Amino acid sequence: QIVRNPKVVQATMGALLRVKVHYTDNLAELLRSAANSDIPIYGTLLDGNNMYDRPLTQSGIIVMGNEGKGISPSVSNLVSDRLFIPNYPSDRPTTESLNVAVATAIICAEFRRRM
Repeated sequence: QIVRNPKVVQATMGALLRVKVHYTDNLAELLRSAANSDIPIYGTLLDGNNMYDRPLTQSGIIVMGNEGKGISPSVSNLVSDRLFIPNYPSDRPTTESLNVAVATAIICAEFRRRM
């Protein structure tokens, strides 16, 4: 497979070589197929449920949207468990959104912590 951005590879400090990467031209089709196989599809959305209060499985698909547009409606309709990273402290609003890399790190860390 062709790597299109060498800066991305460099930023991973080699970790990219230990991760299975799959490319698809049609994410919605891939997620529909996963949903039909009872594979959980997690998505981070502003109307999601507090990720710390939700059960998380050891396998599944995590969908992250970009900071400006989030997850597209066609993809968010296929998400089986809508997750939200809560504000801290919880009684005060802080930011509307996180950088997708930071949000991904938080989500992955919570899945890993529960393993």
